[in-house]
Amino acid sequence: LFLACALVIPAVAGADPKPAPKTGDVTKQKLGEAETRIVAHLHHVNLMEIQMGQLAQTNGTAAVKKYGKELVTDHTTADKDLAAFAKKRGLARLPDEKAKSDIAKSEMKKQMGEMANLQKLKGADFDREYLRMMVDGHDKELAATAGHQEASADDELDTMLENRKTTLQRHSDNAKELQKGNAQAAT
Repeated sequence: LFLACALVIPAVAGADPKPAPKTGDVTKQKLGEAETRIVAHLHHVNLMEIQMGQLAQTNGTAAVKKYGKELVTDHTTADKDLAAFAKKRGLARLPDEKAKSDIAKSEMKKQMGEMANLQKLKGADFDREYLRMMVDGHDKELAATAGHQEASADDELDTMLENRKTTLQRHSDNAKELQKGNAQAAT
């Protein structure tokens, strides 16, 4: 037990700066620094999408409420899968995302401000701003996924990222359809 703890603690602390080698034996594979950052980012995005989906279910019109419910369901499932993956790789809990640059800090601050403003809106005004944010956010995440896949040295994480692209694209497409007022095509 002591040996197992001695192996887990440095991985959790991020002491291993090299990415874990891709191998078929995932039970012994620990996450490298790059993969841990990716997991933290994915967790952050899932939590934000869940929160935004819940807000849509409160403040949006019927079609946007349904879309918000879809986001909550999909991102809750994705976060549970991510937690199981992280646990299998030796992380006791999902790490928090930390902004590494001033640009990243500014982007996080901007997102929080947009969310605060969105909470004040209702009905069609909410829908318009919310759907704009959903299209922009999902499209940015789709673009970022390719970089995450390049940085990852873990086959299972790569598969999760690939599957995530399908979900993100569907969310973006559905938001675009709702923006056009074509709620039937988005459901």
